[in-house]
Formats: sequence, structure tokens, C-alpha cells
Amino acid sequence: MKARHHYLFLFTIISLITLLLFSDVLLTAEIRKVVFRFPKIDTIGHFVSFFSLTWVVHSIIKLPIKITLITLIFYAGLTELGQAYLGFRTGEFTDFLADVVGIISFVGLKYLYQYLRNKYARSKTNAKIN
Repeated sequence: MKARHHYLFLFTIISLITLLLFSDVLLTAEIRKVVFRFPKIDTIGHFVSFFSLTWVVHSIIKLPIKITLITLIFYAGLTELGQAYLGFRTGEFTDFLADVVGIISFVGLKYLYQYLRNKYARSKTNAKIN
């Protein structure tokens, strides 16, 4: 059952990436201006990539969620700091914020999922008792 959730999440991410890749064909020029104006597509990419990275590190590598959170926030900061010193890349604070929001979004969704699952299990147990 747990593997099915991972496959569904992976399918959703791949579908969204595919839709973004074919946005030139699927969207008109006016809609593309509105969608890709703010936030920048690069910022959305940072959010999605760090959300996915947090999922991989927590679910596949099996690191605890608190260690994953702290480690990936430091990693995001160090990558943006390193990019500031490269000639062909720029380290931007908005990219760092998008990275952190992606990490925190996964953690928040994970805790929400656990809360709802526990609440459902308790209600099911109470229904059997009555």
C-alpha cells in the first residue's frame, strides 16, 4: 500500500513536468505570459526539485524527517552560496526561499498525512468498539 502512494506521487511529478515541457503547444501566448510571469519558472523549478529531493531523502534513504529538514535547508543555502561565486550562475535569495518552501511543504504535507491517517485509524477503532 505504501509503495502505491510513492508511485502515485512520482506519476504526478512526471505529469507536471511533461505539461511544463509541452506548455508551448498546449497554452496560448496570452496564457503563457500570465503563467510564467511571476513567480519565475526557475523559482518553481527550485520548489519542485527540493520538494522531490526531500521526498527521496526521507522515503527512500529513510532519514528521519527532522534530520532531513535541517540537512536539506543547509544544503539549499550552501548551493546558493556556491552559485554566487560561479561566473555562469547567480546565487539568489529567492531561489533559496523557494528551496526552503519546497522542503517545508513536504514536511507539512507529511505531518498532515500522518495526522489524518491516525485520526482515521482512531475513528475506525472507535466504530468497532461501539
